[in-house]
Amino acid sequence: MADAQFQALKAWAAHQSPTTITLVSVATLYCIYIVYLVVYRLYLSPLAKFPGPKLAALTFWVETYYELFNGEGGQFPWAYRKWHEKYGPIIRITPDEIHIQDSAYHEYFFHPSRPVDKPAAISDRFGNPLSAFASTKHHDHKMRRSALNPFFSKRKLAAFSPKIQFTMDKLLEKLQKDYAGTGRVVNLNKMWGCVSSDTIVGYAYERQYNFVDQPEFHSPLNQAMMDLLEPVHWVVQFPIINKIMQRLPDWMLVAMQPQMDSVIKFNKELTDQISSILSQPKDESKADNTIFRELLDSGLPPQELTLTRLHHESISIIGAGVESTMRTLVVACFHILDQPAIQDRLRTELDEAITDPTNMPSWDELAKLPYLSACIEEALRLSYGTSQRMPRIYHGGPLPYPQANPTHMIPPSTNVSMDIYPVSHDETIFPNSHDFVPERWLDNPVAPDGRKLSRYMVSFGKGTRSCTGMQLGYAELYIALANFFRKIGGRVKLYDTTKRDVELARDRFAPKMYKGCPGVRVVIE
Repeated sequence: MADAQFQALKAWAAHQSPTTITLVSVATLYCIYIVYLVVYRLYLSPLAKFPGPKLAALTFWVETYYELFNGEGGQFPWAYRKWHEKYGPIIRITPDEIHIQDSAYHEYFFHPSRPVDKPAAISDRFGNPLSAFASTKHHDHKMRRSALNPFFSKRKLAAFSPKIQFTMDKLLEKLQKDYAGTGRVVNLNKMWGCVSSDTIVGYAYERQYNFVDQPEFHSPLNQAMMDLLEPVHWVVQFPIINKIMQRLPDWMLVAMQPQMDSVIKFNKELTDQISSILSQPKDESKADNTIFRELLDSGLPPQELTLTRLHHESISIIGAGVESTMRTLVVACFHILDQPAIQDRLRTELDEAITDPTNMPSWDELAKLPYLSACIEEALRLSYGTSQRMPRIYHGGPLPYPQANPTHMIPPSTNVSMDIYPVSHDETIFPNSHDFVPERWLDNPVAPDGRKLSRYMVSFGKGTRSCTGMQLGYAELYIALANFFRKIGGRVKLYDTTKRDVELARDRFAPKMYKGCPGVRVVIE
């Protein structure tokens, strides 16, 4: 029978063209490959032993569906949180990725002594793969991060903090002159975005823009950052998109995707800033040279000081310095304004500590105020830093996950990820976690496991790749909120705004509200 089938196949092939035979051969090989892939991913892969949905273990299209097509997009975090409810704290969420949802394990996983890489697939999602943030290899990240660290020290930022105060003085003068008593609506997202933009640009660059002075707080830089984040999942799911976009002329790219106009102008402006720094000698008489001028003398090798490399770094610094701080300030203001008891307690503390509001204390002094500090910690907890999972790859050996029974040993070089959001909303650590409760941070609180509660503050990240600009963020938060609520807080009222306007609805790497959200709006009496 087999011989007869073979002869029939041979006779068929003899009457077919070479093209037909080639197509049939390719189709057959492809079918064999698909069968192999199914068998490997479901049964032979080192990750096959981990629980989770079989479809997610089989294909990356599950992630693609939730990131691009489910609801308003960016819904994958909600999908795998439901999977955790069914399968437990450690699950397989894609063919090559393990996800862990366990607050106690977070600190161990992101331990500062553990060298880790990032997956190459996410290195170019913002078009800056040569930055410290996007570096896939640990040694590249360590070199680039080490060069940046001195400029984000608490001592360096304490010297810069008077410039943040100057920005706040301008802002409050503008609010008093142009908005107080007029009924005009202030969009706090735009307003705080301008403050954050002016701060990071003032710290990093020589050319200033004074966005706080712009009508209605319009900042092209902030618009560019929003437009850069919106397509992030498309770029990650289909990397070819980014390659095509980088090769198209600017006019064609804008014609196809109008919002890219702000991103192109943003990139050109950053390139011009870096070019100016590279072409001009350092002024030794200046005690406050900017980050990028100081980087030229940081000891980095020449290939790390090219225009392209520094431009990539500048995108990261601007992005991190604007988006997360703006959101934290918006979240803080909404909840404080929405709860009179919290606002009264905060303003009482500020009135007692700052008897003369025309002579504001330093950042160091403001950081000693317990209730202001508690409000800031609670706002950070509810603003999350990043909403996307943080994948890491450890090559030094298997990682144990002892909380499972039996203990799971995660194979070396596995893509493993954890999130900030589930820690912030762990009800065993933060009861009524979706409520804004500054009191939970007072009097050196501890978590139920005996650890200090501060160890579960993860909005700046943990480990070797935690946020470089944490101290700059704290400086802005203390100075901005102290000025705002000491000087005009009692006259600021929410306008047509609800809690929904600050709640996470879409993951775009950064937390985003529902589409069409107008932001937090206020009027000043």
